Amino acid sequence: MKRLFILLTAAMLFFPLMIGSSHAVPANPRPMEITQPNGEKLTIRLRGDERHHWYITEDGVLISLNKKDYYCYAYINKKGETVAGRKIAHNENERTKCEKRYIARLQKKTEKNRHKVQTNR
Repeated sequence: MKRLFILLTAAMLFFPLMIGSSHAVPANPRPMEITQPNGEKLTIRLRGDERHHWYITEDGVLISLNKKDYYCYAYINKKGETVAGRKIAHNENERTKCEKRYIARLQKKTEKNRHKVQTNR
């Protein structure tokens, strides 16, 4: 009887851990201020869960780290991968007209390929 009690107690303690690991946890929605390598500040948000996540600017523009560790405006390619563009990301109130047009072009690319996003589910 004592052995059964210990077994049931152990099962009750570990059961929630097994269930919790089978579900994805949402990303922290709070904005974070980061510093780009050139010293500029950028406010970003993390979206998604631990299996599939991405970064956006505070106003919702997709961004990704490039090879030089700058957050750049990004798009989703034909394979469903997020690709960093060539322009460094800025907060909305610091963008030039040229930058805004560039973002619009990247967003059109992304919309065409959004359905191809690869997830590990």
